[in-house]
Amino acid sequence: MFINSKNMEHYAWTLGLTRMISAVFRRSSDVAFVAEELKAVFDPRGGAWMQGRYVPSLLAAIGDIVERHLTGLIVAEAPAKAFEPQARPLPLCPQCGASSLIKVEGCNNCLECGYSKCS
Repeated sequence: MFINSKNMEHYAWTLGLTRMISAVFRRSSDVAFVAEELKAVFDPRGGAWMQGRYVPSLLAAIGDIVERHLTGLIVAEAPAKAFEPQARPLPLCPQCGASSLIKVEGCNNCLECGYSKCS
């Protein structure tokens, strides 16, 4: 598995992740759990909109791609699109009014003031 990026800020992290996933794929016959584990990761700063749907983190996006490869939905190699938030604003926080409300583990949380629906 390879992840290419011009951003060198997380080089060691992405290299370690790709080596770990590749090692698991080489040593195990049932690797579907890898995609499920990655797809369950939420970024507390919020995810991004990719191809018309919300992806909760970069790792979740990688898990989705791994799952699509495993199920045969990706036939030809295509360069992955950059994981960048699109111009869709986040919902408004009921406490501070900022457009920074994200859902983490089923709870609405504000990135600005720390409001949490579950607290």
